[in-house]
Amino acid sequence: MNKTILVNNVEIDKEIIIDLIKQDNYDDAIKLIANRANVKLKTAQDIIQMFEDGHIDLFDGKDLFLVDYDEVPHSNSTARQEPVPSSFLEVEKDKSKGEGSKKGLIIGLSVLVIGFVFLHYVVGFNHIGHHLSELAQVFGKNDGGSAALDADTASRGSSLEPGATRVTDVEDFRPVDTNLLAPEFKSAEMAKIKNAQFDKLIPARKSPTDEDAQLALIYLTNRRLTDVIIEQKLNIKIGKCYENPKKEGNEHCVSCMILLYNREKKHWQEAPDGENFLDNAYDFYLPEGGDTWEAKSLSMHIPYDYALFKKYEPKD
Repeated sequence: MNKTILVNNVEIDKEIIIDLIKQDNYDDAIKLIANRANVKLKTAQDIIQMFEDGHIDLFDGKDLFLVDYDEVPHSNSTARQEPVPSSFLEVEKDKSKGEGSKKGLIIGLSVLVIGFVFLHYVVGFNHIGHHLSELAQVFGKNDGGSAALDADTASRGSSLEPGATRVTDVEDFRPVDTNLLAPEFKSAEMAKIKNAQFDKLIPARKSPTDEDAQLALIYLTNRRLTDVIIEQKLNIKIGKCYENPKKEGNEHCVSCMILLYNREKKHWQEAPDGENFLDNAYDFYLPEGGDTWEAKSLSMHIPYDYALFKKYEPKD
């Protein structure tokens, strides 16, 4: 058993951390790790949790700043006055559900899986809202031009920021792979792309890393993404970003496509198993004076990032 932990290539004495924890001086322990290893407070807080759970010795010789999600053991302990995990390294699970709830959950998941398979292989996730919207526009011409249906947008409530107001005519900015569209829809999508004037987009001068984007989406989805990262072995990969002039008082704002990368299968995956609560593109922004990227719904048109998907496609 090592006497030190390794964080961001910096060794820190375990005894110092343990003594601070015994004194209930958690804040100083967190700040000590954050300052010495030059990591974010949330990363330091997760490491302190590993001390409390008794898992810290499992990572002797490994850099805790770079530790793989799969190696973090599950814990039955409860966090200090914090029922919600503080970051993506936390893996506590709520095991208090009754047997009746479990049976209902199994039935519900079975129905969900069947629907998932149908949508994946028959319709295609990325284009459900697009197809319904196009069909509604066709019928709208015959009934006096009623508003187009945007069912896919209506199903995206889980990824909205708290306090956001939904409207029925929100423009769908998400990029579409035109190679997968049926001919009757492709022409309309190509017209949208032409009107978007992608040639005038400015590549981002500063953009989030894969880890930055992943952490931002964990908070945007109220940590639902955490379970997907751990249980389904998926990570967020970010593509080419473009400057977004809609800064809304933030220091930087960029728009980028993302994908899910399966760490076990070594290639991208279209959606998480179960409910797909993620979009394929988001705005990422840095608040004025801040150093942590945050995410919100996409607010401008960007091109489909074919290069991103090719980079993580299955290897022959």
